[in-house]
Amino acid sequence: MATTKKAAVKKAAAKAPAKAQMIQPIYQQPKIDWRSLYLYAVCLITLMVCLFSLVSLIRSGVNVVYPDPAYVDPYNPTPKVNSAAIAAQLQDQNQRQAVKSMIDALTTLIIAGPLYVYHWRLTRK
Repeated sequence: MATTKKAAVKKAAAKAPAKAQMIQPIYQQPKIDWRSLYLYAVCLITLMVCLFSLVSLIRSGVNVVYPDPAYVDPYNPTPKVNSAAIAAQLQDQNQRQAVKSMIDALTTLIIAGPLYVYHWRLTRK
């Protein structure tokens, strides 16, 4: 019985090098998938645009609620118009500018958001 086990081990050892010689690893350079590269680049760019417009939208919202105080030069020797009126006008102008900036940021977010979602879904296919 011991001889049959040795014979089986010798046969298995003889077959092992033959298989190792037949199987050779094939090394291939991964090819660049230009479509995926394009889709990921567009997703990255539109995501960054969305983030920056969201930050701008929040900043504009804060400027609408808390506008910058108007500056009136206290050392002006002869003010031609009441300084309170000038301050109110500058504060109103700052608020209008903040609202315009808010609309710009919201428009950018509305345009870039769906572009990002569309390209991200194409990437996932």
